[in-house]
Amino acid sequence: MIPTTKQELQKFGTRVVKLARINLGASKMIDGKKRVTNSSGALSSSLGFSLKQKRSSGGKYASGFDLEFTSSVDYADFLEQGVKGSESTKTSAKKSPYKFKGKNLPKGVMMKWIETKPIRLRELGTGKFKKSPKEAKEELAFVLGRAVATKGIGARNYFKDAIEKAIPTDGTDVALAMANDFIKQIIKEIKLN
Repeated sequence: MIPTTKQELQKFGTRVVKLARINLGASKMIDGKKRVTNSSGALSSSLGFSLKQKRSSGGKYASGFDLEFTSSVDYADFLEQGVKGSESTKTSAKKSPYKFKGKNLPKGVMMKWIETKPIRLRELGTGKFKKSPKEAKEELAFVLGRAVATKGIGARNYFKDAIEKAIPTDGTDVALAMANDFIKQIIKEIKLN
């Protein structure tokens, strides 16, 4: 028996989320540099999707479904589409609707990211580890925040790439299920008349 459109879309949504999580953890070339996006794992664990049946303007169920890919972290869309810098823009983020307005990120944003990394800073001339790592990390946070705000964030396209990869394998199943549901609906309407 051929599954329903809803069942196939559920399967498709699950596959896209799985592929998006793989994309976040994989090393990928972004604007000429190799990047791994999944720093803390919070973004990949927050990914999901919602599947809702469409409704008419009167609130009754209509034919069709809305499939939306979601994330519970507020920065997910910035990484998906990229962010234009205040002075220059990364190539992959040129079509992004987002743009940094200032020349630096809000205080504390980069510090959170730095804390997730095993960074030990060294003195410039001697190569010895810095005696005050907190002060050195604050300086690093300022410099990195300024670089991100002025140059922007390259688009990671983790969902877009996952959808493009899932369509050739699962798209046919969704189309068959839609055709089958359509035929069932026509037969049902013919029997009513």
